[in-house]
Amino acid sequence: MSSSKYPAASFMDLAPQAPDHTENAIGFGPFLLLARQHVLLRNGEPVTLGSRALYLLIALASRAGELLEKSELISFAWPKVVVEECNLRAQIVALRRALGDDGNFSYIVTVPGRGYRFVAPVTMQAVSENAVPQALVPAPTADVPNLQPATPGTVIGREQLILSLADQVLSQRFVTITGPGGIGKTTVALAVAQLLQGRFPQGMCFVDLAPATSGQWVAGMLASALGIQSVSDEPLQSVASVLANSPLLLVLDNCEHVLQATADAVEVLLRCAPQCCVLTTSREPLRADGERVHDLAPLLVPDEDASLSAEQAMTWSGIALFIERVKALDPGFVFKDADVAAASAICRKLDSNALAIEIAAARVRTFGIQDLVGLLDGSFRLQMTGRRTALARHRSLSATLDWTYSMLSGDEQAMLRQLAVFTGSFTLDAVKAMTASSTLDGRNALPLLESLMDKSLLIAGESRLLKRYRLLETTRAYALEKLNEHGEADATRQRHALFALGVLQEAGQTLDGLSPETWVGLYGPEINTVRAALEWAFSPSGDLPTGIELTLGGVPLWLRLSLVSECRTWVDKGLASAATTPLPLRQRMLLQTALASVLMLTYGTGGPMREAWRQVREDARDLGDAEHKLRALWGLWSDRCGCNQYAEALELAERYITLSHSGNQQLLGKRMRALALFHMGDLAGARQNIDEALGSPSAPRSHIIDVHFDQRIAARCLKAQVQLLEGDVDPALRLIGSCVDESITLDHPATLWYTLCLGAIPLALLASNLPKVRYYLGLLQDSTTQQDLHIWRQFRLCFESILLIRQGSPEEGVPLLGEALHHLHGQGDSQLYSLLRCEYALGLARLGLEKLALEVLEDTLQLALGRHERWFVPQMLRIKAQLILRQAQYGAVDKAKVLLRQAWVDAQLAGAHFWRAQIASDLARLQEPKMRIAALPRFQHR
Repeated sequence: MSSSKYPAASFMDLAPQAPDHTENAIGFGPFLLLARQHVLLRNGEPVTLGSRALYLLIALASRAGELLEKSELISFAWPKVVVEECNLRAQIVALRRALGDDGNFSYIVTVPGRGYRFVAPVTMQAVSENAVPQALVPAPTADVPNLQPATPGTVIGREQLILSLADQVLSQRFVTITGPGGIGKTTVALAVAQLLQGRFPQGMCFVDLAPATSGQWVAGMLASALGIQSVSDEPLQSVASVLANSPLLLVLDNCEHVLQATADAVEVLLRCAPQCCVLTTSREPLRADGERVHDLAPLLVPDEDASLSAEQAMTWSGIALFIERVKALDPGFVFKDADVAAASAICRKLDSNALAIEIAAARVRTFGIQDLVGLLDGSFRLQMTGRRTALARHRSLSATLDWTYSMLSGDEQAMLRQLAVFTGSFTLDAVKAMTASSTLDGRNALPLLESLMDKSLLIAGESRLLKRYRLLETTRAYALEKLNEHGEADATRQRHALFALGVLQEAGQTLDGLSPETWVGLYGPEINTVRAALEWAFSPSGDLPTGIELTLGGVPLWLRLSLVSECRTWVDKGLASAATTPLPLRQRMLLQTALASVLMLTYGTGGPMREAWRQVREDARDLGDAEHKLRALWGLWSDRCGCNQYAEALELAERYITLSHSGNQQLLGKRMRALALFHMGDLAGARQNIDEALGSPSAPRSHIIDVHFDQRIAARCLKAQVQLLEGDVDPALRLIGSCVDESITLDHPATLWYTLCLGAIPLALLASNLPKVRYYLGLLQDSTTQQDLHIWRQFRLCFESILLIRQGSPEEGVPLLGEALHHLHGQGDSQLYSLLRCEYALGLARLGLEKLALEVLEDTLQLALGRHERWFVPQMLRIKAQLILRQAQYGAVDKAKVLLRQAWVDAQLAGAHFWRAQIASDLARLQEPKMRIAALPRFQHR
């Protein structure tokens, strides 16, 4: 939205110009300066003043509060003439004498070595040229002048709010609009005033209180703006007397630095002038009687993951303002769909602040939208300048924040600087911790926090469990600069890192005591605090031991949030530090454990993961750490299962069971044994062990951090697979469905991935239940959208390709499946090796490539038999028989019968009634007297 103000005109605008009907006179104290007519009045009487001194007064008063360099003043008062600096000093002396400056107060102050500054508050008054001099300074009267600043242009995104505020002004009489600098408070206030023009016959009076250097100026500025001259020591009483029966809307802008005086004035006016309404803008409430506060929200911007066209994006007010301002400076600019993400990112980085968006829009012509996104990450955002005609405090974001920062107390400034190290949100405990360990008095933490909130420097929001606070990004960038300027950065960041470490230690201690939902609700939002602490700890000025402890403490948080890639990044940093600083053996073991864990979740198996687990095993042996000996055995077992080496996996499972003692270890150990037996074709042994595992005491939920997946759900998934092969299809599908539902409720993505990829989708494929396949695949696609982890991505691609083949698009699905299988094989394959390769062979056959399909199937069959992987052998023999029949060669039927009988025997020995029933059906068809090869279904999946 527009952030235009009612600014004082520049002194060049106030120099003599062509005649006009009205002009903006500058009021200060008892004086009124008509720059266009070169007239200075004191209490309505002309003041004798030389032309050079008058020029200097016009220059200084029109830019009140700003420093004007000596050279600038000389060039204005003596254009095209070279004069000595002593002439300037002489004219300033004359000007001060005419204004009645004395030792107690001066309108003009000297800035040694540089120039001069006009320090008195000024107001702008629209007056008629024909009204000079008598009517310019009226005596107290009930006729209030209709003084209105320039109305704002089109106000974007605030239409309903303006209507609502207008109603509130009429019903409540006193409304304050609050919000941070640049959010658009003045624009909204002026729009409300414009809307209410017809309701106030005597008009609207606008007073910008920004120039007031102290509260004592407020009443005088109000009287001056209303054209009321009073010789009383209490001008407010004169104002109240004049407005007693006047229906007037009074707009007081920028009240934040004179809150008490403004609040007092408003209360007097509302009490003495019952037809008067007041609308104020401030960065914090006035806390005056009858005040109705509206905190102005930022403009609306799409979320980061929103996918919008350019047309759709323009319905968001932040984007609409940004693009409107870009086009105003570059009429040829065309907003395209490809620009939406960058434009949205720019607005989000600027906290959807109207002034910031306008200033950033001016940079697009130079840098383009895409490059501007990155530029806003540094200090450039504070350096960008806006319109030259804007008020000084609105010409850059830095100037806006300078204005706010200068009004803070020393303690408020110190707290703001310290909180700037939090890159995201933080809790009240964080504020207390940072305050208690600094020079601030801890007893002042709460009042200081409340004060910063009131001044719109902090934003409060509700998380699921606790109220959290955050700094706007631009405010944080500014406060960080101040932190560095004060030389406090490293000490503050160290306190912040220690606080983050304390949070992680507390999180680790409560893993078992809190439900997953509660635990994530409490500690999930701390992820940005941990990230910022790690960035500092691993930096050249940081503290490496703290960084290592933060990394180890953060593993449960990353894994429970399934931020596996990020966990790997920090673990790698910790291990890389060993190149310069040797790590204690225990720290190395813990880091290697974390590395092996994230590699397992990322790739499932592979050499680097295997070596990491072996290192953990060696370190655990040297340290006598029984827990990590078991962790290493489990990790190496997972690697062997992923490589389909089930005999070795079974041996590792037996060793794990021998060393385990607790209930959760027994659960895991029995599941390890059951999984190996299942893939080796021993369904009875698998069922016995999985039932024993599920009969073990429940493991605490924190166990999923150590072993990545909820082991009870994983065990039930395996039980469903056993049930299916035993022929109990419907109970198996119901059980696996309940596992999926529980995984979703658990809100632990890795458990859901495991359940879907190694349980639900394979079972639905075996049962040829394509609706279930589609449903489960949709869950997998949604859950892995933000996680690009190799093993789960390849599984998803495999299932998507198989579904294409099953639905009649083998020409599209087969190449995709072949590529995914190639990537899986390159990493070491997976537990689904036989199933996926058979689906690939069936897909090739659907394309008419029966010979190649047979080669793929035969290679898979021989490899599976060689490594004791027998669970899928009956199905592979059955499919091989189908492929031989499809070739229609001499003796094909006899060969097929041999294969099917072999498959039936294998299924019978394993107790796999699911396979046996399908094989028996195929054999029966081959026994029919008039059997035709074409009569056999093209490719049976069941």
